[in-house]
Amino acid sequence: MRGVKRLPKTFLCLALLCAAAGTACAQTFGNTAALVNGHRITQKQLDQELPIVRAGQGSSLSDEEAQRQALIAAIENELFREVATQKKIVPTAAQIDQRLAELKQQFPDEATFQQQVKAAGYTAATLRSDFIFNNLITRSLQTELAPPVTDDQVQAVYNQEKSQFRQIKVKHILFAVSATKTDAQALKQAKDALAQLRNGADFATLAKKLTDDPGTKATGGTIAQWLTVSDPNLDQAFANAAWKAPVGKLTGPVRSAFGYHIIVTLQKRYEPLTDVVPTSSGAAVTLADQIKSNLEQQVGTRAITDFVTNLVKQAKIKINPRYGDWDAATQSIVAHQFFRPAPGESPSQSPVPVLSVPAPTVSP
Repeated sequence: MRGVKRLPKTFLCLALLCAAAGTACAQTFGNTAALVNGHRITQKQLDQELPIVRAGQGSSLSDEEAQRQALIAAIENELFREVATQKKIVPTAAQIDQRLAELKQQFPDEATFQQQVKAAGYTAATLRSDFIFNNLITRSLQTELAPPVTDDQVQAVYNQEKSQFRQIKVKHILFAVSATKTDAQALKQAKDALAQLRNGADFATLAKKLTDDPGTKATGGTIAQWLTVSDPNLDQAFANAAWKAPVGKLTGPVRSAFGYHIIVTLQKRYEPLTDVVPTSSGAAVTLADQIKSNLEQQVGTRAITDFVTNLVKQAKIKINPRYGDWDAATQSIVAHQFFRPAPGESPSQSPVPVLSVPAPTVSP
């Protein structure tokens, strides 16, 4: 057109290139969601991680964010496999079978186990290839990376958390508040019994006659085992009142969730490290061993977290732009941008350029 300067062909080509950049890059990646040290993360691997992420996060995540988190999980899985191969600690099928059997033992039956597996977003295949596989690698790495826990560290934790190990032996008489006995009636009975005891009545005789606690009626109100004050299954009003009470003295009435108690604290102590305690698996270990096991888990978790963070930091990761871009600084996937600021510049210092067709210029 006369009187109008033509736009350079290169300018128009650049505009078209920018418009098609995202699509072109995605097509180049094809079915590859990411590249990790040259190894492909496929769309199938990403799809396997999505239900696990969804199960853990609920419906709070957008589809976009769920895909990014699932892709990060798939990337970490790939890095774990690389480490396992390098260190020759790849779990065998027999080891995976054994660990699977151990997990099943923690549930009352097969149906409950399968229900929990499904609720966590796993299939039978991903439970083996993802969860158990990584769990066994983690165990091996913890053994190698975590420093040993010493007896001094165990003692230090015991001293620091000593209030958690307060224990009491008690006897009590309960006057329960129920559908047939009001609060006022239970309180009156407790006060009457307390007056009898202070006038010389025998505690065991009165407990066998009056207590509403069927578990201690035959023993005259005595609870044979040590009670741990901080035990969440123990009524805390009852436990704290018994701990504060002088040994051998009548205390009460004490109101608990069950009713009113008259309490006599027989003994107090801080549970010794040599005391044998039950575990969730049913095995009996000493308190010292239990504290040591918890410490080893904490130390191991820190060691693994640091190891994985460093592993991801050193990895060469490329993300299919349909899911975003890899941000090495935050070790996360961010929204994809074709244009980026130069190194060292923030987006505010170097705004993303916008190509636009200039207004026609009339020749002189």
